[in-house]
Amino acid sequence: MTPDIFISKLYRDASFVTLEDFSSWALDLLRQVIPFDGAIWGTGHISSQQFHTQTTLDVSSEIFTQLRKTLAINPIFKQLMLNEGQAVDMREIINDEEFYQSELYLKCFKLFEIERILSSIDFEFRSGIFTLLTLYRFDRADPFTEQEKSIHNQLLFHLRCALSHKQLMTLNESAQFEKNDNKCALCDKEGIYHNVTTSFLDLLEAHLPELTKQQFPLKMSGLESEFSIETLQFKREAFGDLFKLTVRVKNQLDKLSKREKEVVDGICQGNTFKQIARTLSLSPSTVSNHLYRIYSKLGINTRSDLIALVAKQKLIK
Repeated sequence: MTPDIFISKLYRDASFVTLEDFSSWALDLLRQVIPFDGAIWGTGHISSQQFHTQTTLDVSSEIFTQLRKTLAINPIFKQLMLNEGQAVDMREIINDEEFYQSELYLKCFKLFEIERILSSIDFEFRSGIFTLLTLYRFDRADPFTEQEKSIHNQLLFHLRCALSHKQLMTLNESAQFEKNDNKCALCDKEGIYHNVTTSFLDLLEAHLPELTKQQFPLKMSGLESEFSIETLQFKREAFGDLFKLTVRVKNQLDKLSKREKEVVDGICQGNTFKQIARTLSLSPSTVSNHLYRIYSKLGINTRSDLIALVAKQKLIK
């Protein structure tokens, strides 16, 4: 398989693969471009230098534990940090004779029968998210070639983008699609991004430049399902162990309470006071009082004004 065909299949066929299986599926596809015996693909955040996702193919998942234990004596990590986005072959850093007698080889790679290593790391600096891809061969007599290294350079970017796209597809499939869903982030309870769209970061930087950093400025625990920070309105939804955030610029309707918004929904559906009252378990006079306060807050006077305002805000959301 050529790299171009791989890239095409990676994006085109992603919709037929679940998010849980995507990384393993993509690695198996990659094997048809660059032959390898085992591989790891991990994503994480530079603030913790921990992996959020850990995918292995034909190598034990314990490799991640051993890599962490031997990080201080592993020269390839320093090279990866200095050459972000560029594939690094272990034999370019340390010659074979030294490597195969090293503590690193004996305590880590030999345990998994790994003899050849080709690795690269990719950073998304605005979000702080990193992606590590490492390919392994178990035959010492079969080193990676310069051409394979070049292909590796090209394809890591597409693997990262395709995984991000798949995550966002899954997010939008899990809930009713909204126009602001392209301005969203997936983060953990500490506010550390696991995925984030460019448009989400753009909006934060435009409206909250003093708060912008490589993670969301608030922890998720204790936040309401809808909350605001200055001129921005956020919606928080649970997504497994993570949280999905969507953002938009605040509008006039954000002045309303939850109950007032429910009344507005009823009005826009063409319901009478009695119908709205029955739905919300209120009296018609209470609905009327709510509507009076709604008109006052929004600076309008009639139902038609209210319906027109709601329609306008939906268009510019």
